[in-house]
Amino acid sequence: MDIASAPCAAPPGPCALQQHPFYGRALADSSAQVVSLHAREAGQVLASAQILQRRLGPLLTCYLPRGPVWAEGMDDPVRARILREMLRSLPRALWLAAPESSADTAIFRSVGFRALMTPQYTAEFDLTRPVARMLADQHGKWRNRLRRAQSGGIEILSRRLDPLCDQPLLQQEAAQRRARGYAALPTGFVLAWARSAPGATRLFLARRGGENLAFMLFLLHPPIATYQIGWTGPQGRSLSAHHLLLWEAANWLAARGHTRLDLGLVDTSGAPGLARFKIGSGAKPRPIGPAMLRLAGPMRRIPHPSAGAGDLPLAFRSLCL
Repeated sequence: MDIASAPCAAPPGPCALQQHPFYGRALADSSAQVVSLHAREAGQVLASAQILQRRLGPLLTCYLPRGPVWAEGMDDPVRARILREMLRSLPRALWLAAPESSADTAIFRSVGFRALMTPQYTAEFDLTRPVARMLADQHGKWRNRLRRAQSGGIEILSRRLDPLCDQPLLQQEAAQRRARGYAALPTGFVLAWARSAPGATRLFLARRGGENLAFMLFLLHPPIATYQIGWTGPQGRSLSAHHLLLWEAANWLAARGHTRLDLGLVDTSGAPGLARFKIGSGAKPRPIGPAMLRLAGPMRRIPHPSAGAGDLPLAFRSLCL
């Protein structure tokens, strides 16, 4: 088996935003250090992993978010062997990882990782369903708000993000983020994505009477799309503009061959309202792997993590994680 760096090579299957080459290019555009590894055997790509590296003084740290991406049909022993070879192909480092699936947790444990927190859940919207099925899967209150928005005289516009002209929209979202205290990828990452992959953004704007009520921005990495950021003002909230925006975006994406829309993590304790919005739309929660840690060199027993240990990956926030 051959492990090689291949920065622009496509992964062997659909993947989360953090494992797509567009993500790596956007980070590289922001001067982050990204290593993309591919495992090949007999000419076949078995797996890929996009890893973010950073030096904290003399310590090299590596972060593997939502990966590796596996080819279909591989059993756990083969996956464990590939992951072990990927680790060996890079310098000794402190490793952080967040497996794409909770089922991969045992594989990471077998190569020395230890969980720092319980698995999280992400909301996934199935775009392959017929429209009637998508409507039926919505919670009743969510569907009623959608109908109210549809009859509220709201105009929905859709286009690519313009890194220059759309700066005011991004600034509105950044101000909203500071006021509400929630985390998201930095605005600089969004701009870097739009510059490095101009056709891989889709902005949906809700307007009435010439005024912007709300917007939602999606990043496209076919056949998957990911909700990135959104903003709404008081009038947009009262008119349920985000319900209409998400509905129109889902139909637009489905019509163009996207099969899944990732709505991000479901946080029922820290952001219960947003969690209800995502699940009420008909998205399904799916467990992903926990944040995990592996020390450089021989593994030793890791003390029980403190309550804040799950925040360790935030050390990479400056690298747009």
